[in-house]
Amino acid sequence: MGSCWIGIKPGSRVIGLSKFARVADWVFSRPHIQEEAVMILADEIERLCEPQGVGIILKAQHYCMKLRGVKEQHCSMVNSVVRGDFRHDSSLKQEFFSLLNSKKLL
Repeated sequence: MGSCWIGIKPGSRVIGLSKFARVADWVFSRPHIQEEAVMILADEIERLCEPQGVGIILKAQHYCMKLRGVKEQHCSMVNSVVRGDFRHDSSLKQEFFSLLNSKKLL
């Protein structure tokens, strides 16, 4: 169970907001480790809308750990992928991460 935040700097193609949710659901409904799943999602978004930049943050709780008796109450992991302008433009990357931090989402 988790949450996913996607930031896009649009390129020549634009897709609707609901498409991002559908693509994320499609990727995360298949068996992957979290580190691979977030990269697969970035690949699919780049393929679909050819953005100038993409940033993705995924935070998920791992019930497999809880069910195995891990004592930690919050068995969660955070992964991020930044590509294109999000990787090369430090102010764009900072804005993306700051928005999430200011809303206490992470």
